[in-house]
Amino acid sequence: MRVLPLIAGGLLTSLAFALHAHSNHDHGHKHHAHDHSHDKHHHDHGDSLGAHVHGVANLNLVLDGAILAVELDSPADNILGFEYLPSSNTDIATTRAAMDTLRQADSVISLPSAAGCTLDEVTLESPIFAAVEATHQHDHDHKHGDKARAHNDISAQYQFTCSNPEALSTLDVSLFEHFPRTETLILQAITPSGQQGGELSAGNNRIRF
Repeated sequence: MRVLPLIAGGLLTSLAFALHAHSNHDHGHKHHAHDHSHDKHHHDHGDSLGAHVHGVANLNLVLDGAILAVELDSPADNILGFEYLPSSNTDIATTRAAMDTLRQADSVISLPSAAGCTLDEVTLESPIFAAVEATHQHDHDHKHGDKARAHNDISAQYQFTCSNPEALSTLDVSLFEHFPRTETLILQAITPSGQQGGELSAGNNRIRF
Protein backbone atom coordinates (compact mmCIF):
# COMPACT_ATOMS: atom_id res chain seq x y z
CA MET A 1 0.00 0.00 0.00
CA ARG A 2 1.51 3.29 -1.06
CA VAL A 3 1.19 5.90 1.63
CA LEU A 4 2.13 9.50 2.16
CA PRO A 5 5.63 10.20 3.53
CA LEU A 6 4.37 11.23 6.95
CA ILE A 7 2.17 8.19 7.23
CA ALA A 8 4.99 5.99 5.99
CA GLY A 9 7.05 7.37 8.85
CA GLY A 10 4.77 5.51 11.22
CA LEU A 11 2.89 8.34 12.88
CA LEU A 12 -0.56 7.23 11.84
CA THR A 13 0.35 3.62 12.56
CA SER A 14 1.40 4.63 16.08
CA LEU A 15 -1.79 6.61 16.38
CA ALA A 16 -3.90 3.62 15.45
CA PHE A 17 -2.31 1.40 18.08
CA ALA A 18 -2.35 4.11 20.74
CA LEU A 19 -6.01 5.03 20.34
CA HIS A 20 -7.65 1.88 19.01
CA ALA A 21 -8.25 0.45 22.49
CA HIS A 22 -9.48 3.82 23.72
CA SER A 23 -11.91 4.11 20.82
CA ASN A 24 -13.27 0.60 21.35
CA HIS A 25 -13.75 1.19 25.07
CA ASP A 26 -15.41 4.58 24.80
CA HIS A 27 -17.68 3.85 21.86
CA GLY A 28 -18.21 0.12 21.92
CA HIS A 29 -21.68 0.28 23.39
CA LYS A 30 -22.82 2.81 20.82
CA HIS A 31 -21.45 0.86 17.92
CA HIS A 32 -22.94 -2.35 19.20
CA ALA A 33 -26.38 -0.83 18.89
CA HIS A 34 -25.43 0.69 15.54
CA ASP A 35 -24.32 -2.70 14.24
CA HIS A 36 -27.84 -4.08 14.59
CA SER A 37 -29.34 -1.20 12.61
CA HIS A 38 -26.89 -1.60 9.73
CA ASP A 39 -25.55 -4.51 7.71
CA LYS A 40 -22.36 -5.33 9.62
CA HIS A 41 -19.51 -7.12 7.86
CA HIS A 42 -16.23 -8.25 9.41
CA HIS A 43 -13.29 -8.68 7.08
CA ASP A 44 -9.53 -8.55 6.86
CA HIS A 45 -9.28 -5.89 4.18
CA GLY A 46 -6.08 -3.86 4.15
CA ASP A 47 -5.30 -1.85 7.25
CA SER A 48 -8.80 -1.10 8.43
CA LEU A 49 -8.83 -0.05 12.07
CA GLY A 50 -11.93 -2.02 12.97
CA ALA A 51 -15.07 -3.78 11.81
CA HIS A 52 -16.56 -2.85 8.47
CA VAL A 53 -19.79 -1.12 9.52
CA HIS A 54 -21.99 0.77 7.08
CA GLY A 55 -22.46 4.40 8.07
CA VAL A 56 -19.26 4.44 10.15
CA ALA A 57 -15.77 5.49 8.98
CA ASN A 58 -12.39 6.30 10.52
CA LEU A 59 -10.68 9.69 10.29
CA ASN A 60 -7.01 9.69 11.33
CA LEU A 61 -5.10 12.94 11.71
CA VAL A 62 -1.51 13.78 12.58
CA LEU A 63 -0.08 17.28 12.93
CA ASP A 64 3.72 17.22 13.10
CA GLY A 65 5.27 20.65 12.88
CA ALA A 66 4.13 22.23 9.63
CA ILE A 67 2.93 18.91 8.19
CA LEU A 68 -0.68 17.79 8.51
CA ALA A 69 -1.63 14.27 7.40
CA VAL A 70 -5.26 13.20 7.17
CA GLU A 71 -6.49 9.72 6.33
CA LEU A 72 -10.08 8.62 5.74
CA ASP A 73 -10.89 4.89 5.86
CA SER A 74 -14.48 4.09 4.94
CA PRO A 75 -16.67 1.26 3.72
CA ALA A 76 -17.30 1.91 0.04
CA ASP A 77 -21.05 1.93 0.69
CA ASN A 78 -20.70 5.20 2.60
CA ILE A 79 -19.14 6.87 -0.43
CA LEU A 80 -20.70 5.09 -3.42
CA GLY A 81 -23.86 3.41 -2.19
CA PHE A 82 -22.44 0.02 -3.23
CA GLU A 83 -19.33 -2.08 -2.60
CA TYR A 84 -19.04 -4.48 -5.53
CA LEU A 85 -16.72 -3.92 -8.48
CA PRO A 86 -18.81 -1.82 -10.86
CA SER A 87 -19.58 -2.97 -14.39
CA SER A 88 -22.58 -0.86 -15.41
CA ASN A 89 -22.05 2.57 -16.92
CA THR A 90 -24.07 4.10 -14.10
CA ASP A 91 -21.93 2.56 -11.35
CA ILE A 92 -18.73 3.48 -13.17
CA ALA A 93 -19.91 7.07 -13.52
CA THR A 94 -20.82 7.17 -9.82
CA THR A 95 -17.36 5.89 -8.92
CA ARG A 96 -15.56 8.40 -11.12
CA ALA A 97 -17.62 11.26 -9.68
CA ALA A 98 -16.79 10.14 -6.13
CA MET A 99 -13.10 9.93 -6.98
CA ASP A 100 -13.19 13.47 -8.40
CA THR A 101 -14.87 14.71 -5.22
CA LEU A 102 -12.44 12.92 -2.91
CA ARG A 103 -9.48 14.41 -4.77
CA GLN A 104 -10.67 17.77 -3.48
CA ALA A 105 -9.44 17.72 0.10
CA ASP A 106 -12.04 20.23 1.22
CA SER A 107 -14.71 17.65 0.47
CA VAL A 108 -13.40 15.77 3.51
CA ILE A 109 -11.98 18.42 5.83
CA SER A 110 -12.03 22.22 5.83
CA LEU A 111 -8.97 23.97 7.21
CA PRO A 112 -8.93 27.56 8.51
CA SER A 113 -7.43 29.94 5.94
CA ALA A 114 -5.28 31.50 8.65
CA ALA A 115 -3.28 28.27 8.84
CA GLY A 116 -1.99 28.79 5.29
CA CYS A 117 -2.17 25.08 4.40
CA THR A 118 -1.22 23.87 0.93
CA LEU A 119 -2.27 20.43 -0.27
CA ASP A 120 0.88 18.52 -1.25
CA GLU A 121 -0.47 15.10 -2.15
CA VAL A 122 -3.66 13.07 -2.42
CA THR A 123 -3.78 9.26 -2.56
CA LEU A 124 -7.00 7.34 -3.21
CA GLU A 125 -7.04 3.58 -2.78
CA SER A 126 -9.76 0.97 -3.26
CA PRO A 127 -10.22 -2.19 -5.30
CA ILE A 128 -13.23 -0.42 -6.80
CA PHE A 129 -11.16 2.56 -7.91
CA ALA A 130 -8.49 0.26 -9.31
CA ALA A 131 -11.12 -1.63 -11.31
CA VAL A 132 -12.58 1.54 -12.79
CA GLU A 133 -9.15 2.87 -13.71
CA ALA A 134 -8.04 -0.40 -15.31
CA THR A 135 -7.28 -0.08 -19.00
CA HIS A 136 -9.34 -3.13 -19.90
CA GLN A 137 -12.46 -2.79 -17.77
CA HIS A 138 -14.05 -5.77 -19.49
CA ASP A 139 -11.46 -8.01 -17.83
CA HIS A 140 -13.30 -7.37 -14.57
CA ASP A 141 -16.83 -7.75 -15.90
CA HIS A 142 -16.90 -11.53 -15.85
CA LYS A 143 -15.79 -11.44 -12.21
CA HIS A 144 -18.59 -9.13 -11.20
CA GLY A 145 -20.84 -11.94 -10.01
CA ASP A 146 -18.12 -13.27 -7.71
CA LYS A 147 -17.55 -9.80 -6.30
CA ALA A 148 -21.21 -8.84 -5.85
CA ARG A 149 -21.07 -9.58 -2.13
CA ALA A 150 -17.56 -8.21 -1.57
CA HIS A 151 -17.30 -5.54 1.11
CA ASN A 152 -14.65 -3.20 -0.24
CA ASP A 153 -13.26 -0.18 1.58
CA ILE A 154 -12.02 3.19 0.37
CA SER A 155 -8.95 5.01 1.68
CA ALA A 156 -8.29 8.70 0.99
CA GLN A 157 -5.03 10.20 2.24
CA TYR A 158 -4.08 13.87 2.22
CA GLN A 159 -0.86 15.67 3.16
CA PHE A 160 -0.67 19.41 3.71
CA THR A 161 2.12 21.84 4.52
CA CYS A 162 0.90 24.70 6.72
CA SER A 163 2.75 28.01 7.04
CA ASN A 164 0.96 28.80 10.31
CA PRO A 165 0.07 25.46 11.94
CA GLU A 166 -0.70 27.22 15.22
CA ALA A 167 -3.96 28.35 13.61
CA LEU A 168 -5.13 24.73 13.38
CA SER A 169 -6.93 24.88 16.70
CA THR A 170 -10.21 23.85 15.07
CA LEU A 171 -11.02 21.93 11.88
CA ASP A 172 -14.40 21.32 10.28
CA VAL A 173 -15.27 17.98 8.68
CA SER A 174 -17.14 18.50 5.40
CA LEU A 175 -17.42 14.80 4.50
CA PHE A 176 -20.97 14.51 5.80
CA GLU A 177 -22.22 17.15 3.37
CA HIS A 178 -20.68 15.46 0.33
CA PHE A 179 -21.27 11.84 1.36
CA PRO A 180 -24.39 11.81 3.58
CA ARG A 181 -24.44 8.02 3.84
CA THR A 182 -21.57 8.53 6.31
CA GLU A 183 -23.27 8.95 9.68
CA THR A 184 -20.37 8.66 12.14
CA LEU A 185 -16.65 9.32 11.94
CA ILE A 186 -14.34 7.83 14.55
CA LEU A 187 -11.65 10.47 15.06
CA GLN A 188 -8.14 9.50 16.11
CA ALA A 189 -5.62 12.33 16.24
CA ILE A 190 -2.10 13.21 17.33
CA THR A 191 -1.26 16.92 17.57
CA PRO A 192 1.10 19.05 19.67
CA SER A 193 -1.73 19.14 22.22
CA GLY A 194 -1.57 15.36 22.59
CA GLN A 195 -3.68 12.40 21.52
CA GLN A 196 -7.43 12.45 21.26
CA GLY A 197 -10.28 10.36 19.98
CA GLY A 198 -13.98 10.89 19.60
CA GLU A 199 -17.03 10.63 17.39
CA LEU A 200 -18.09 13.15 14.77
CA SER A 201 -21.39 13.50 12.93
CA ALA A 202 -23.15 15.94 10.62
CA GLY A 203 -24.43 17.83 13.67
CA ASN A 204 -21.08 17.65 15.47
CA ASN A 205 -18.46 18.10 12.76
CA ARG A 206 -15.93 20.39 14.42
CA ILE A 207 -12.59 19.06 15.66
CA ARG A 208 -11.08 21.07 18.51
CA PHE A 209 -7.48 20.66 19.64
